[in-house]
Amino acid sequence: MSTAKKNILITDRFSQESLLTLQAQPFLNVRQASQPSLDSENLEGIHGLLIRSRTLIDESVFRRAKDLQVIITATSGFDHIDLKAAKKWGIAVMFTPDANIESAAQHTWALVLAGTNQILQAHRSTKAGTWREALPAGMELDRKTYGIIGLGRIGSRVAEIANAFGMKVIAYDPYCDEQQFKTAEAERVSFEEVLKRSDVLSIHVPATAETQGMIHRSNLDFINRGILIVNTSRGSVIVEADLCDALAENRVAYAGIDVYEKEPLSRNSRLLTLSNVVLTPHIGAHTNEAFQKASELSSLKLLRFFMDGSTSDTLPPKAAWYGAPAAHQNHKS
Repeated sequence: MSTAKKNILITDRFSQESLLTLQAQPFLNVRQASQPSLDSENLEGIHGLLIRSRTLIDESVFRRAKDLQVIITATSGFDHIDLKAAKKWGIAVMFTPDANIESAAQHTWALVLAGTNQILQAHRSTKAGTWREALPAGMELDRKTYGIIGLGRIGSRVAEIANAFGMKVIAYDPYCDEQQFKTAEAERVSFEEVLKRSDVLSIHVPATAETQGMIHRSNLDFINRGILIVNTSRGSVIVEADLCDALAENRVAYAGIDVYEKEPLSRNSRLLTLSNVVLTPHIGAHTNEAFQKASELSSLKLLRFFMDGSTSDTLPPKAAWYGAPAAHQNHKS
């Protein structure tokens, strides 16, 4: 390890405990930016960046940060980083995919139950004093089919909960091996099958060119009518306009959405006009525990990198959906 101190810039919220751990290291100079954006930040002499999703990394950052060696994003998503530019400039990039597994799975199920148990409508009915007469009946999950797109860390945890509800779990993930399906107690099916057979469907994939718009008008036309769809991954995986049409026509009975094509969600979004949706503002990882874990994991990765050059959870991932490479099935219609 070089005796020269490394300058570290933290651009977003970071736990106090992890911050103190970094500041205690004699070989680090650590400072926090005043805002997540790097547009007006002096990056001269910066060796490491600790960021979250609000900090956008493009090639202009690398041009300004000539001493930069590593970027660590305390997130499970990575679409805010230009990974091609990072590779071009020889910058190591890491992320923290294990930090928000529990939070994201829990929020997925909160949205599922909000739809199956008519939670939002029941809340409004109770406050309005109309009791339950005007409410549609809910749906029991036992023996229903739960479909998962993306059986990685979060998808597998969601599957575990679905099995506890007595559901039949099916999943599409071309990158997971048979052992991962066996462990998750999920039947491997094609992309078309998971859409046609699911009573409830949730999506757990990153934003990549491969997953862009993977749920769109053509496959919403043959999807299991009356399906409940939950998306806590990235907004880009669903064509929002096509989903709105399917919801308005009751081809999709309900959608629980935490992520959007453009964030924050526009006040003019058609989603806001629909009665059969529950919308949350990208809070799948917004728990104290996930925040602490992400801060701790990213600080450990930074320390190891500058102590012995080691890396873990490097980007881009070896497979687009975090699993082991396998023969890819085409999901485009």
